[in-house]
Amino acid sequence: MRYLYTIEAENFLSLEKVKVDLDRLNVLVGPNGAGKTNLLRAIQFLGDTARMDLAPAIEQHGGFNELFFRGVSTRRTPSIRLGIDARITQYAGPTAPDEYSLTFWQRRLGTDSEGELKLLQRYENFKFKRTRGQGRRISIKGSHVQISEEGESSEPTRFTMSAKSSGLSTLRRLSKPQGAEQVDELAKLFESFRVFEPNVDKARTPSDVPSRGPIHLDPDAANLATFIAWLSEQHPDTFELLEDDLRYMVPGLDRLLLAPIGGSSHAIAIRLKETALRGQTPLSSASFGTIRALSLLAMLHDPNPPKLTCVEELDHGLHPYALDRIVERLRDASRKTQILAATHSPALVNRLKPDELIVCERNPNTGASRIPAIPPNDVKEMYSGEELRLGELWFSGALGGVPE
Repeated sequence: MRYLYTIEAENFLSLEKVKVDLDRLNVLVGPNGAGKTNLLRAIQFLGDTARMDLAPAIEQHGGFNELFFRGVSTRRTPSIRLGIDARITQYAGPTAPDEYSLTFWQRRLGTDSEGELKLLQRYENFKFKRTRGQGRRISIKGSHVQISEEGESSEPTRFTMSAKSSGLSTLRRLSKPQGAEQVDELAKLFESFRVFEPNVDKARTPSDVPSRGPIHLDPDAANLATFIAWLSEQHPDTFELLEDDLRYMVPGLDRLLLAPIGGSSHAIAIRLKETALRGQTPLSSASFGTIRALSLLAMLHDPNPPKLTCVEELDHGLHPYALDRIVERLRDASRKTQILAATHSPALVNRLKPDELIVCERNPNTGASRIPAIPPNDVKEMYSGEELRLGELWFSGALGGVPE
């Protein structure tokens, strides 16, 4: 599913000025420090702003000075700007998206006994498609909020709110005429963003018996046993498909078993039945790659995924033989959740389509990230699939995104 169409960032960490078009499946490649993680942090920052408000989100990310671009720049804009085009409302689409932008900066007021005094300021703009050919625009400057209905002759609605608060966190609590419904949907899109990074040590351990309601897999897979047990009970067909995928990726695996701990009904553990071996292998004794593969498959088979999912180091711990199945499942999962994944593996990139690849690099002279480092259409033109596959083309340096 495609929720975010584009994301823009100016002066945010290494993203001095980038605009990235996103598809259902997006795989980021490039050397360490190219800005892949910073692009994901921009989405996380908007989610934190929706949850906590702007000032706490800035502090959560280390303060304004830590967020502001520190590279060499000829631009004199002392503000950070984040913007997105997305599908939030019913009539929005790639050519007529819903839009949101947030610009914020600090203004120096003076000093006191504790040091320099600064005032946080921001502009926000929302544009939602409400009906065919019309839309709602919400503009916030300081404490002033204005809501205009495009295509209507009525006067804009005006009211005030705290100049220290963000509309993304505040307007969702107001009434429908004040834009709460659409703002709340936008905020939920950012809040749902999950960075999936399994902690293998935590995933090895037993966890609580699943409840009757939907179980959501933790971003670190700490509740892997709980999720797998729930999946086997509530979605047996999906569980069988996951088990079949794991057999493909882990030679010698027969099936997954779920066992209560010590006869208790309060915790459950995963065990592996392996061909040609007596007894069962507890997940705590399984290899790093097996647990990583199971965690990744659990995420990809989630019946109720968040709208946005990111996976760092997608191929970490996996044998190249498993990558065909992983890419296949990534495409399947992207029908429900928009995926942003990062990899350093040419073998994985070899299995991608050109429009699934986003090449990232960093200008060594300015410190600014270039994302994409090469226009997607140029990637398609350079890729023939005959002499060099996509991963080999990238690794050769022809597409950029490799260490200089």
